[in-house]
Amino acid sequence: MLPEALSSIAAEAGVAVVETAGTDHWKLFGEQLACWLARGEQAEQADLARLAETEAALQAAPDSSSRAVAARHAMAWQGRFTAVLEQLRAVERNPAAAHLQRLVRDHSTADTPAASAPGVIAGENVRLQADHGSLVVGVANGDVHFTSPFHPGPAQG
Repeated sequence: MLPEALSSIAAEAGVAVVETAGTDHWKLFGEQLACWLARGEQAEQADLARLAETEAALQAAPDSSSRAVAARHAMAWQGRFTAVLEQLRAVERNPAAAHLQRLVRDHSTADTPAASAPGVIAGENVRLQADHGSLVVGVANGDVHFTSPFHPGPAQG
């Protein structure tokens, strides 16, 4: 299990893949990500092919399902980045994560903000619930449905 800071970097990189796909930054960003993922191994071509598949899927997605497709791909890439970081020795993880974070920042599109960390990316329903007087705050890019508000019990006033 990765520390939260490294998991956040992996999540940010997953979102960056989706946000950068199809932009002017995509080709170089994809090549550098594939090189980062390969870590000196022969898998670089396979990762380039996966990145190309992501770009094609995002471009082919109809407007009605584009958010869900983007979320699925962002989560898949987050998982891939997490897996690579988990396979590294402890002394290699922080430098590798810092390198990944630099790649994301160097190639982020100017008109699209990077994902704030920590965060949740979901292509399906998400339920946020506050209890005991707490507050839940989030940003939703889609439909939001509310249930009835909390009603305190007699002991709570």
